[in-house]
Amino acid sequence: MSSKKRHGLGKGMNALIKSNDIEIVEALETADKMGVQEIDMTNIDVNPDQPRKVFVTDDIEGLARTIDEHGLINPITLREKNGRYQIISGERRFRALKFLNRTKAPALILNVQDSKMLELTLIENIQREDLNAIEIAYSYKKLIDDLDIKQEDLANRVGKSRSTITNSMRILDLSDNIKSYIVEGKITEGHARSILSFSDKDAREKLALEIIENSYSVRKVEEIVRNSKLDKKEIIENIKKVVKKDPNLRNIENRLEKIFSTRVLLHDKEGQAGRIVIEYFSPDDLERIMEIMEACDEHKENRRSNTRTEINY
Repeated sequence: MSSKKRHGLGKGMNALIKSNDIEIVEALETADKMGVQEIDMTNIDVNPDQPRKVFVTDDIEGLARTIDEHGLINPITLREKNGRYQIISGERRFRALKFLNRTKAPALILNVQDSKMLELTLIENIQREDLNAIEIAYSYKKLIDDLDIKQEDLANRVGKSRSTITNSMRILDLSDNIKSYIVEGKITEGHARSILSFSDKDAREKLALEIIENSYSVRKVEEIVRNSKLDKKEIIENIKKVVKKDPNLRNIENRLEKIFSTRVLLHDKEGQAGRIVIEYFSPDDLERIMEIMEACDEHKENRRSNTRTEINY
């Protein structure tokens, strides 16, 4: 079926594809030991669950010219299934090799089960930055649905923060029109997050078109969103002026505002209970706040771990 040729990879697969899953780690280590193999192109099938949905012909031809001139730097990754090979990642490279009428493809063979296939495909594509924001978001959703896991569990498995997973999947709430703009590269994921600040669908569509027509930067869009929130902010300021607040509560607000670098309001109910309101002005701003909270939680857990270690010794 194939003839084997050993090649040096420079870096091992574990250095290129980072995963916490034991089965995937073992598969990567085995692939490293086996080395790159030359696989007959006719024995390779594409992955039906490939996250990438758009393959631009001009891009494939451009990649083919690069491969023809400089060779294939990164081999494709395959798994053996039913006597044939299925692409885990590298379908663009595979298509470029077909364009060049190559008969064999340099490949690494990973022995993984169906349950790990999509996870590994997604991890490699994300870490190689081969997917657009919509493809990544749909892949996250499919993994969560197929594996029946929580966003936090997925974050650990693909090496991302929980807030990154959450914000990525929020993009799927946008209209098909706006999602197509992202796929086509007319607007970025940063633009999309800012657009999500508007709940009104017509306002979202209008802002997306303005971004494209005026080539607005993400910072400019965040400014537009922030200005649209000013009326609400002024109302809150007026309420604060009218309501007399306990100096101790105001002190706590000031401390929290320094931590989060944004407005924080404490609503106290006669000293018994209350609520904390932390303002944010864009999805990116919310992600920044979430990362601060997660860092505080991680620091707290580390302190607990250190305390337990001291007691054990």
